[in-house]
Amino acid sequence: MAGGTSIWISSEAKTDPREIFNLRLLYLLVAVAWGGSFYGFDTGNIGGILTLPSFKNAFGLNDVSQAEQDNRKGTIASMLAAGGSAGALLAAPTSDYIGRKWSVFGWGLIFVIGAAMQMVADYDVLLAGRFIAGMGVGASSMLTPQFLAENSPKSVRGSMTATYNLMIVTSLMLAFWVNYGVAKWSFPGVEYDDMQWRTAMGIQIIPGGLLCLMIPFVPETPRYLINHGKTEEGLKNICKLRKLPADHEYVQTEYREIMAQVRHEQEAFQGHNYWVVLKDVFSTRSNFQRFFLCIMLFLFHKFTGTDSLNYYAPEIFEMIGVKGGSTSLLTTGVYGVVKTVVSLLYVGYLVDRIGRRLPLLVGATLQGTSMLYLALYLRFAGASTSSPGNGTPAGGIVGIIFIYVYAFGWSFGHSVACYVVAAEVFPTRIRSFCMSICFFVNWIVDYGITRATPNMITEMGWGTFLLYAMLTYSGVIFIYFCLPEMKGRSMESMDDLFERPLWTMWKHAYPTEEEKVRRDVREDILTGKPPALDDSDKTHRVEHVETA
Repeated sequence: MAGGTSIWISSEAKTDPREIFNLRLLYLLVAVAWGGSFYGFDTGNIGGILTLPSFKNAFGLNDVSQAEQDNRKGTIASMLAAGGSAGALLAAPTSDYIGRKWSVFGWGLIFVIGAAMQMVADYDVLLAGRFIAGMGVGASSMLTPQFLAENSPKSVRGSMTATYNLMIVTSLMLAFWVNYGVAKWSFPGVEYDDMQWRTAMGIQIIPGGLLCLMIPFVPETPRYLINHGKTEEGLKNICKLRKLPADHEYVQTEYREIMAQVRHEQEAFQGHNYWVVLKDVFSTRSNFQRFFLCIMLFLFHKFTGTDSLNYYAPEIFEMIGVKGGSTSLLTTGVYGVVKTVVSLLYVGYLVDRIGRRLPLLVGATLQGTSMLYLALYLRFAGASTSSPGNGTPAGGIVGIIFIYVYAFGWSFGHSVACYVVAAEVFPTRIRSFCMSICFFVNWIVDYGITRATPNMITEMGWGTFLLYAMLTYSGVIFIYFCLPEMKGRSMESMDDLFERPLWTMWKHAYPTEEEKVRRDVREDILTGKPPALDDSDKTHRVEHVETA
């Protein structure tokens, strides 16, 4: 249920108590995962909207030179990413100080405001709206995987966290088809009818409203509560989410692991301010290795060129010989369908059965190969081989197939892995800070690529795709040596894993049964040692946090 079909497939899920897969967990999953639709709709609709005659007329794109058109298109598309980088940074303090739950709610409201502003036919208001909505998208891109990972049973944590990405690609697909539908409108004066582009633009307000309506009824994450001294409330929420009593072995194991990690962190560093957290990240080898790994995963995630395809897919299809207008939008819509279907396969089957590592290696290799074909085709044949009367040339048809292969590889590779890994690999104490920096890098690189793509395609042509291919292949090498498998491990057991050098992770990629639980907690359970915190220690812990 909560993790799709993975519950019936994953060996870990089969041995879990059936009570933990309940309707409360499903409601939480649906409510929070709407955050993925922010990114999907806002990314998917703008590329097609930029090609609509009504949009060009409303914003004066027909009255400027090609260079100015490229600049304006790049600015409009990339303003979302600019806001996203700001939102990703601001999400960390809101997550740490007002909690995960109300941060998700607040940034959802900000997204709705920005989405509504984009409905105004004014260039400056459109840019401001895309920036404000981008802040909501960027914050949600950090908060949503974090919230899902912190509330998930470990056996379906990958599936639940990856649901955020499933919502991205599903919304991306729907946005592509909405664009195709409005592009087919045919009546006198359609090029002057603002309803055409506003219909495509306004669809994104729906998931924002649903998230804001549903979030108030989900519980705060137990890890946040326990990390901030609210141990009894944290244990209560574990029981509420798992539908098990406090003395159940499953609840006690999860509770003990969270408490052990909190105790270890607070013994090493006192306080939650960001100067202390910063020292914790850069002075502790285990933490720094995790931070470096996730930063590199997000960089290679963007270096595959996915943003160029998402934002400018219709124009890229035209480059390889697909006729313009609704035909290129139709081809783009099929591209979205491929992404969605493969993402369903990943979330429902691969992520909690095969894992994160192997699908990412295979998917990234497919992406690099697809980009390499596009580069070679445009270099040695190019769209010049096509003409209006002859349709798409044979090499262009193969190019379309390779773009769909790219979508296939992306959807069970880079599309999901960096989000899932970043959400599950960090200790609770530094998770918000590290994820915030990771997503800031994600969005600032997104901004640069999106802003530069129209100019890159005009100036570099085939070289754009060759660059993406080489960067993607470089990422495959890094992932092979440095990314361990997270499937089946508890979030707290990552401390033990990353005591090893990062470049040797390929030797320890797959966990043994003993490595799936934090070492000190496993030893306590084996020796029958009771929970470490009695009532007096709980009081001390609360006073300690409040004083810090």
